[in-house]
Amino acid sequence: MSDHGPRGLVARFYEEFDKGDIAAATSVFSEELEITDPGMGTVRGIGPFREYLESFKRAIPDGRAIVQQLYEAGNAVIVEGRLVGTHTGPLRGPGGDIQPTGASVNLRFANVWCVEDGTITCHHTYYDQLDLLTQLGLMSDA
Repeated sequence: MSDHGPRGLVARFYEEFDKGDIAAATSVFSEELEITDPGMGTVRGIGPFREYLESFKRAIPDGRAIVQQLYEAGNAVIVEGRLVGTHTGPLRGPGGDIQPTGASVNLRFANVWCVEDGTITCHHTYYDQLDLLTQLGLMSDA
């Protein structure tokens, strides 16, 4: 992608993530990256984020992000999308690994990214954990 502004950096992340190249996907991230995720809380550092992405790709190797809307406002990029794939590998959970269910996942998400001086400095993601667990067959529809 030729656009290296905030929008281009974020779009490149999704392209590389979809290919499974976590190193390339996170190559323009700050070492002190701030990550907020319903499953991990708020943590700092590129290392924990890479581990999180690698763990996800082990659990859903065909997982890809479908970007439905991408908005840019100054140094912030907001994305609405869906995460789709099939749960065919162990998924790291707070109580240990969740064994593969073979279930298809189609999970809505919203991400907020901050870019400073050509580097991604924060990634905040929002999704419904109960919806994910229900899609995996681990919870019943309530």
